[in-house]
Amino acid sequence: ENAMGKIVSTGKPAIGGEWSLVDLDGNLVTNKQFEGKWTLLYFGFARCPDICPSEMVKVGQVMDTLAKEHPKLAKQIKPIFVSVDPARDSLIALKEYAKDFHPEYIFLTGSPDQVQQMAKKYRVYVSKADETEDGDYLVDHSIVIYFHDDTGDLADCFTQSMRPSDVIEKIIERMTFVPTM
Repeated sequence: ENAMGKIVSTGKPAIGGEWSLVDLDGNLVTNKQFEGKWTLLYFGFARCPDICPSEMVKVGQVMDTLAKEHPKLAKQIKPIFVSVDPARDSLIALKEYAKDFHPEYIFLTGSPDQVQQMAKKYRVYVSKADETEDGDYLVDHSIVIYFHDDTGDLADCFTQSMRPSDVIEKIIERMTFVPTM
């Protein structure tokens, strides 16, 4: 980029990296399996009462709109949900949770160590809140949707305050950008 007459290079944020988790069928899934696809990655938990479901629905709206208006782009994107509560988000619990969301979603979990390692690579804040008398609890966590390009590099991040139309605009911009030299 040019800045004040000087060529300035920009670096990549140290977010992401290699990971391996388990899908709803118990199969090992790694980041390598998404090479060639763009991904929308969200960290959440199945017992979340409000924010996770609304962010998941937002991604579903984005996917549906892209499928209608930009089908070629939509076919290149995979939405991924990673549980930050592996203690309670069993495969059975996640299968039940998945029924409420867009069918393209890939739901992943793993051992507490696997999930913690991946969350750390993405700089996701995760903290178990105080338990109630009946043993229930919430999990505080970062609310960010990570958008990766087809090589696995981070292309953008979408925050909770962004509307589906804002996310769609950014996705189209990132997926159709042609650098000029």
